[in-house]
Amino acid sequence: MIIDIHNHISRKNNPYYLPADAYIPVMDELGIEKAVILGKDYGDLGDRLDANLTDEDVASFCAEFPGRFIGFTAVHPDRPVDRNLERLEKAVETFGMHGIKLNPAAGFYPNDTALYPVYERAASLRLPVVIHSGLKPPSEGCRIKFCNPLDIDDVAVDFPDLSLVIAHSGYPWVQEAIQVGLYAENVCIDISTLNQIEEVMGCEVVMPTLKMLHNALGAGRILFGTDGIFNSETLKQAVMSADFLTDNERDMIFYKNAEKILTR
Repeated sequence: MIIDIHNHISRKNNPYYLPADAYIPVMDELGIEKAVILGKDYGDLGDRLDANLTDEDVASFCAEFPGRFIGFTAVHPDRPVDRNLERLEKAVETFGMHGIKLNPAAGFYPNDTALYPVYERAASLRLPVVIHSGLKPPSEGCRIKFCNPLDIDDVAVDFPDLSLVIAHSGYPWVQEAIQVGLYAENVCIDISTLNQIEEVMGCEVVMPTLKMLHNALGAGRILFGTDGIFNSETLKQAVMSADFLTDNERDMIFYKNAEKILTR
């Protein structure tokens, strides 16, 4: 079994939009039982670009195939604190969402104290927080200076009971991501989109990164994620072919670790 901890949808007016029934055949073929569909709030930037997702968008998509998709909400410090908290409460109580996605590239650092009330509430609700890290998203106005995983260290220290996921292995700052997680058991790291980075860079990225994470943190803190269903096969094969992993460690990466942080 596989749980994809990092997947997305587009707005219906986006030319790259795919309906839910386009995801399922790919998931079935590759043995992906469930996929987390991450919310998107780029704050004022997203409002200007008409690029944000509502929780209704995510919930409607997930409802197409109950049990196959897990919805996450999103918040941004451009919003007033009470609005972010209200969105979080509604996401959980009305839409049954299981976590939060943050997109720092849209103009903020993860340790912005305006987000601390959200972190506190997420910890009390046992909701994991997935934080975009490393590479800059291919979206107008995004800035990579906000994406160094070192800025997640404050959050990990100040909220030791909050499950944090450093997305994309923090690449190219993989060592920094490891340092954040080294003594913080509440930090996991996903391997999403590393195959696309490898294609762009023209050098090996997936396997060296996976091995580095395994050596430093152990398989118990690595999460399988794709960043899109068409990355799934390449990343699955990487985990399957990694000769430094045992079968049990592969299961941990593929689904056991995700089950732990998604269980409330």
